[in-house]
Amino acid sequence: MKIAMGTLLSVLCLAAALTGSPLSASAQDRYPIATFTFPSVTNTYADIIFAKGFDKANGLRAQPVTYGTGAALWAGLASGEIVVHNMSPFLLQKMRSDGIELEMFATFLGMGWSIVTTNPAIKNFADLKGKSIAAIVAFSGFDYLQIYAKKLGINLRKDMSIVDATNVLMVAQLEAGRVDAIQAYEPNTTMLLKKNPKARIVLSGVDAWKAVTGDLGWDLGLVIRTDYLKKNPGVLPRILKMYRDAATFANSNPDEADVIVTSGKYFTKGIPPGTITAAIKEKRLILEVTPTWNPATNGQIWKMLQAGLEGGYIPALPAKQAVVSVAPK
Repeated sequence: MKIAMGTLLSVLCLAAALTGSPLSASAQDRYPIATFTFPSVTNTYADIIFAKGFDKANGLRAQPVTYGTGAALWAGLASGEIVVHNMSPFLLQKMRSDGIELEMFATFLGMGWSIVTTNPAIKNFADLKGKSIAAIVAFSGFDYLQIYAKKLGINLRKDMSIVDATNVLMVAQLEAGRVDAIQAYEPNTTMLLKKNPKARIVLSGVDAWKAVTGDLGWDLGLVIRTDYLKKNPGVLPRILKMYRDAATFANSNPDEADVIVTSGKYFTKGIPPGTITAAIKEKRLILEVTPTWNPATNGQIWKMLQAGLEGGYIPALPAKQAVVSVAPK
């Protein structure tokens, strides 16, 4: 997601310097893992990690640090309260520009957003020209959508009426007929499709990004604080495998993953049974953890950053070390 960083992060950097450095880790040591008070892919991973013990299996003892907003989480990452999280390649560059030394080391979530409509006249994304769409404009997905629209010759902010809305509000707006389409994310996309038989997907994020770069894109990647890496040599492969184990489990056992996430026993609340199963099987919830030193993955992330630079969504490309290209020893 994309938020106003500038002054906030400058203050947070100073706070981090005054309050000390991030925690060191050792085998079975405390590992702070972020969760939210609302449904998110962050919670989905955390639910599975805790339920299946993937933290302990990789020599870590995960302890949740819960945030009510994205801004609070970024503050926690900036100060070292948490040391690993997921974000878009665009936000990685912005946080680095504000002095927060982070490195992207793996993928986390594919381009799983969708453009959903209930209007039978809308056959494809181009049909929304002159019409209305609700979206979370602070999310990186909205940047990706603007880049795709530009390729079609559409200026999203000029050629469509944009309604900035939360996930809950945008669904309400669509069902009330106040907007022609929404940019939805999982699990909301699946819940909407199950609830409303008139709802249809007219564009997937995967197809949109392939049209932009001819390659896969990643809505979110995993990042780690550089100072934490330096203080804890050898920890990165364990952290990577913990997340990779969770993604592999979910993709191989979608029904069991669904039971875990929808049970309400962990961090996700209020998701109906069957939602996660459907989202994974229909390839809208793309949980994939591939290290950035994989040449294809590394290239995909840099293509994203280049598209962000050309579109004006980042001011410059980050330094090469911002995306880990060599496997840690």
